[in-house]
Amino acid sequence: MGNFNDKSFSISGSNLIKIAASVFLVLGLNTNPTSAAKLGNKDLETVYHIYNNGDYVGAVSDSERIEELVEAKVTEAGEEFNGLNLEADESFSVIAEQVFEPSVKNEQEIIEKLEQELAVKASTFALTLDGKVIAQLKDHSAYDETIRQLLLAYASPEELDQWEENKRTRNGLPDLKAGQTQITSIDIEESISGTSDQADPESISSPEEAAALLLAVEDITVTVEKQQRVEEGVKFETVGKEDTDLFVGNTEVEQKGKDGEKQVTYTIIEKDGEQLKREAIDEKMTAEPVEKVVLNGVKELPSIGTGKFVWPAQGGYISSKKGPRWGGQHNGIDIARPDGFDILASDHGVVKAAGTDGSFGKRVIIDHNNGFETIYAHLDSIDVKVGDKVPQGTKLGIMGMTGRSTGIHLHFEISENGVTKDPLNYVSE
Repeated sequence: MGNFNDKSFSISGSNLIKIAASVFLVLGLNTNPTSAAKLGNKDLETVYHIYNNGDYVGAVSDSERIEELVEAKVTEAGEEFNGLNLEADESFSVIAEQVFEPSVKNEQEIIEKLEQELAVKASTFALTLDGKVIAQLKDHSAYDETIRQLLLAYASPEELDQWEENKRTRNGLPDLKAGQTQITSIDIEESISGTSDQADPESISSPEEAAALLLAVEDITVTVEKQQRVEEGVKFETVGKEDTDLFVGNTEVEQKGKDGEKQVTYTIIEKDGEQLKREAIDEKMTAEPVEKVVLNGVKELPSIGTGKFVWPAQGGYISSKKGPRWGGQHNGIDIARPDGFDILASDHGVVKAAGTDGSFGKRVIIDHNNGFETIYAHLDSIDVKVGDKVPQGTKLGIMGMTGRSTGIHLHFEISENGVTKDPLNYVSE
């Protein structure tokens, strides 16, 4: 507003509606009496010159008509843009002049012209980035929410709430629990600020829209530092011990291993959502790992049989015995329908043969180095090779039906000094 002593004043923006009534009432009483005395006439009258958008609109003698027009336009716009702080465009102003003989003409036309040309604007809070206006916001609260929406692109709501709480209370960082993350600092490299402004009501952006403009249109650099506490497993170690009761090549687990647990606190630095650094700054063991203990056999493998044979299969029954069969001689026993399909060495010995042999199909022969030999035929696969020392119970292969066979079974023979024996004299089901 201008100086009343200069016999003029200006009303613009939100000030018009708030102070117009008092201004117009006071105006006539606020003339410069010294100037009036010099003029020798106290009967001065006031006219009101109207300016809008840099142009002179005209002059009127009744200020109330201007006030009523502005109020009416603001009220009308408020019906469409509810919730905004509306006011006359800041380019609109009224200057009062005291004159002896006012010559106001076409006053009604001037009011009508003003009604057509006067723009109603919203009082806003302009969001600026490095001095450039990015969006018009409703008020300062909308500006604060825009910054929050921007930061939510780089932090979770929980992390942001905790960070804001820490700043508000200044109590320092709380102790982290496993699975928690807290922000220690957020830095926006660019200069983001806000300033009071005016704008068309249609151009007001929501905080979400303004934040999207910052993220999509402008190159924003945001650096976030965090602390994170996580639970991590600690792998158990495996240690070996020699065992003189186990044959060479055999192992046995004496103690099962169990992973431990620890809580680790990391410092994390992220720039524009990408992790630049992750460094452990503290760790605490919450459960010690238990080592796995494996016994390794060192006992020399036996190559001489005991003369006492064991059942060479995992269960099953005798489907065919030694003796005459189909016009020929069946020199062993057939074992079928086992509980498992592993074929086992019936006594200690050394593998004499391992491979395919005519009607036997895949077969293994063990020399027990005490006059005895055993044959295991019709195997599906063989797990040993010639020269291997095989203690009693060693897996030789898998039961099958290779060679001349009517079904899955094991053909098992025992011979002593080259003479075939009846296996049932040495083994039983």
